[in-house]
Amino acid sequence: MVQPSPPDVRPGEGHELDQADLSPWFNPFLSHIARETRRCGGEVEMFREEGNVVGLTVSDPTERVATVFTRSRSIAERVVQGRGSYGMYSDFSFGPPADPFGVFSTSLGDPVSSHRFRHLIRPFSKEDVPSVVDLMREVYGVMNERWFVGLPTASETGFIAEVDGRLAGFAWVSQVGAYARLHSLTVRAPYRRVGLGTDLLFARLLWARNAGARTLLSEISEENVASRAVAVRGGMRQVGQIYFHRPL
Repeated sequence: MVQPSPPDVRPGEGHELDQADLSPWFNPFLSHIARETRRCGGEVEMFREEGNVVGLTVSDPTERVATVFTRSRSIAERVVQGRGSYGMYSDFSFGPPADPFGVFSTSLGDPVSSHRFRHLIRPFSKEDVPSVVDLMREVYGVMNERWFVGLPTASETGFIAEVDGRLAGFAWVSQVGAYARLHSLTVRAPYRRVGLGTDLLFARLLWARNAGARTLLSEISEENVASRAVAVRGGMRQVGQIYFHRPL
């Protein structure tokens, strides 16, 4: 029988997650995701079977969003069906119909394709936090400000897009060894479809490659046609799919 372990920090937990096989794509990031979740005041729950980690759930009580990582459909179903007021990401889809997200990937072993930047793109700094928080609230409504504490770091950084001196968009990249993940691309409505997404993509591609990453991942909603097109222009292709289950 699978039993959840206590959600507090356990000795050797990072090593356990480094060795765990819970996802076709996100295994390299499991320890990083769990650590970042706790840093931001979120909750982490691990599931074990015969001493082995067979499931991981991370959740943010501020944004009411969670993810379950597991190869077991039964574990995923139990967690997703019990999500309550949380939105839940999973490799498996359960009823009612879930929103599909494509998992895109590319190899950074070869030089990144040349790209002429059309806008000012610069690295994120802690001085950008107030304006980034304002933009996130403008676009998403609710967000966890604790996520920005201590950023950027060697493994988590972002890039800022400016137009006429105003913050127009930003995007993030996480790196763990030879793997990098692009996430949280956000562009202010008046500045969409003018090339900011492409500029932010290539800024992160270049950063990830220079940081030593060789494989790049990103999840993009099937409804986000513009972002999917940007990913393809950057040499990415869809390799899989995950699902978002809306709150009950």
